[in-house]
Amino acid sequence: MLRSFFQEQDDTPLAVQRFERLWLFAIYASMVVAIEMYSYTVEIVGKYPALLANLAYFVAALLLMMFASRRRSSLARFLMIPFLGLILFYDLAHVDVMMSRGSTMMYTLGRLGLAVAAIYSLFTPSSRAWFAGRDFPTSEEE
Repeated sequence: MLRSFFQEQDDTPLAVQRFERLWLFAIYASMVVAIEMYSYTVEIVGKYPALLANLAYFVAALLLMMFASRRRSSLARFLMIPFLGLILFYDLAHVDVMMSRGSTMMYTLGRLGLAVAAIYSLFTPSSRAWFAGRDFPTSEEE
């Protein structure tokens, strides 16, 4: 039942498919950042709260993606923006620690770039039309 609930729709525009790919790459970069920052997070909040916070982040990121791209939820599409704000707030609050941990800052910047590009894909003309249930341009030049 869950598989059919989140099955890709036949009329999904290329921009929404691009969103999924970019968002999954952003989640991958987030996993690298979370692993590299885990010891610091444990020092600050403890082992189990750190684990719970990371788990909640990844579950929320995947659910937002699935509801936006597979269930055509405009609410999920708009919730991506404050979710990105939370990521940005976390990154800005810990930029000094990330700078001292080698490549963590590069993964963080990559994650932010990928997330912004992914969310932008949800607001292209074809994506907006698809979320509204209207016919959309099929041009690949979006």
